[in-house]
Amino acid sequence: MKVEKAGKCVALRERGLPHPRPIYVALMLGLASLGAHAQESPAAASGTDAAKELPAVQVRSSAEDPLGPGVGYVAKRSMTGTKTDSSLLTNPQSVSVVTRQQMDDQGAQTVDQALRYTPGVYSQDGTDIRFDQLYGRGFPLDSYLDGLHLYQSPRFATPRIDPYFMERLEVLHGPASVLYGQGSPGGLVNYVSKLPMEQPYHEVMMQIGNHNNYQLGFDLSGPVDKNGTVLYRLTGVARTAETQVSDIKDQRLAIAPSVTIRPNRDTTFTLQGSFQRDPNGGLFNPVPAGATLFSNPNGQLGPDKYFGDPDRDGMHRTQYWFGYQFDHAINDKISVSQNLRYLHIDQHYYQTSVTSALGADQRTVSMWGNVDNEHYTQFQVDTHAQAKVATGAVQHTLLFGLDYQRSMLGDTEGNSVLGTVDLYNPNFSSLPMQQANTRLDYSLSTVGVYAQDEARWRNWVLTFGVRQDWTGGNQQTTLLTTGKGSIYHTNDHAFTWRAGLAYQFESGIAPYVSYSRSFQPVLGATFSGAPFSPTKGRQVEAGVRYQPKWFDGFFSLAAFTLTQDNVSVVDPNNLGYTIQTGQVRSRGVEFEAHANVTADLKVIASYTYLNQQVTSTTTPTSFGKRPTIAPRNTASLWADYTFHRGPLRNFGVGSGVRYMSSSAGDAANTFTVPGRVLVDLGAHYDIQNWRLSLNLNNAFDREYISYCTTASVCYWGATRTVLGTARYQW
Repeated sequence: MKVEKAGKCVALRERGLPHPRPIYVALMLGLASLGAHAQESPAAASGTDAAKELPAVQVRSSAEDPLGPGVGYVAKRSMTGTKTDSSLLTNPQSVSVVTRQQMDDQGAQTVDQALRYTPGVYSQDGTDIRFDQLYGRGFPLDSYLDGLHLYQSPRFATPRIDPYFMERLEVLHGPASVLYGQGSPGGLVNYVSKLPMEQPYHEVMMQIGNHNNYQLGFDLSGPVDKNGTVLYRLTGVARTAETQVSDIKDQRLAIAPSVTIRPNRDTTFTLQGSFQRDPNGGLFNPVPAGATLFSNPNGQLGPDKYFGDPDRDGMHRTQYWFGYQFDHAINDKISVSQNLRYLHIDQHYYQTSVTSALGADQRTVSMWGNVDNEHYTQFQVDTHAQAKVATGAVQHTLLFGLDYQRSMLGDTEGNSVLGTVDLYNPNFSSLPMQQANTRLDYSLSTVGVYAQDEARWRNWVLTFGVRQDWTGGNQQTTLLTTGKGSIYHTNDHAFTWRAGLAYQFESGIAPYVSYSRSFQPVLGATFSGAPFSPTKGRQVEAGVRYQPKWFDGFFSLAAFTLTQDNVSVVDPNNLGYTIQTGQVRSRGVEFEAHANVTADLKVIASYTYLNQQVTSTTTPTSFGKRPTIAPRNTASLWADYTFHRGPLRNFGVGSGVRYMSSSAGDAANTFTVPGRVLVDLGAHYDIQNWRLSLNLNNAFDREYISYCTTASVCYWGATRTVLGTARYQW
């Protein structure tokens, strides 16, 4: 007899855990008990067969773990879109998955790099490595780790997770507030952690590249005892590197231990943690369009120049977090889960940067000074129960959840215009040192309750969810010299919902349509003192997906209209204030294909058309114009071919091409940033327990501007990088 299993414990049953016995405890006691989710990579990753089967029943038709690394370049299940183990074929919104093998084959050392071949996503693709800056469908993407939000502080202290610690990356396109609460209308990217495995797995990784890039990593996992009751995983990475920009360094030392305890057949508890130190966490390096895009009698300044003070500038970040993932099966139909995390960042940051267009002499710019000493804390807990029930011929997967989120920041800061310098012959020693003169205290709390029903009748899947959030926030600014300042309070509530309908044909084709909403609190007030309302997003999406039966692949085509309301714009009647009458609309089409065509050939393809406009504003020159950063058209293609026979056996080659069309250079669209075509190359060779690989990104060393936000702020894109990797697994 086959039994459907509720909750994330599904994945555990497939890896050989026995069928759960009913436990007669109250639901809330189950939530409070200890347990966790244990994750195991498939045999392909570990080089062994799956874990030895214990007496168990098959609980899901698909063998893919929705939290695992995927198979080759293809993933067909995910938990990000619904917080349940769901097929991507009938998910109410588009979800893109970057598998572990894709990250390794493409030599990704940052999340930005890992998402370069994902439709609808635009990364800053440049030299700013302070934190991941991602955009989805023209709006910022929120970052999540194992389903919990990695909030960005109001200043610069932002969590950054190394991709070596990730099993997979998942992008949920469009509003996600119905399950995750406050957030951008563009969607979110969820980092899925590597977790303990049942089979012993060991890897040592060494990398060397241009710009004096050196990196070491290790990934160790397996059972602690012979019964597999306790599992462990220990992953670490150390990196020291220069960058294409002189005087900007990238240094990191990070470790991530985790332990899974399975006290019985129904309960697991995974304790996780991470400590990360970035002695040199990067700097940002804006440059005026007049020195890069436009003709200049003094010449153009190249992508290797740093336009700040190398003797003073620097960012030092210490980041740590700990938490747990808990799963408990009450019976065959009901399960409960709880995720909890505490995160803290200490960050010291000093930066001088260009803050104006070139002067009349085409050489001189104003320089901005910025100093921040930040202490940032986040606490989150998400608890939900899942039940599988039937009403006649309709099968329901019900989800009920409660989450709490709180973030707090204390920052001693200062910023001002320091003076002017000649960019072509800079003398930064003439500038005064920026001093901290202000204290910023910030806090934001959110409580949310949510419910969702995935109803299946024959080939139809209807997904409907609702959520209510209550938020409260404070932001206090105090001048250190006088003790005077200002304080803003906000208390908001928001109701969001989502509905989606899909039909799955026997051929593997599944058309779908959905509607979703989002909200995001805004701290501050108008001239009259009225607190700002949250921004709100709404999206209509329709498309079709295809999962062929004759080879391993997944294809998706989506069209969408996405609108953000309550955007802050300039108050025309009160200088220095803003009002919330702005609106931005995105319309577009996305195509995505992932295929393990044969045992030798793997392919990824994507295309995005994005028509984004400012549809309401108090600034006439911006009305009807394209916002900056995101191009109108992007396309990419990557293929990897590995020989499994003949004289080239175990040798593989990969090649990719990325196209980005032009983008708007400023809000008034007075100039554009040219498009570009970039080529990536790769090769790898397997010999016994070793894998040797070589990656060239931007192989032909194309120099280009990634994007501009004004005529004074443009960013060079990444020049050619060469990375050699040696992995030893046993």
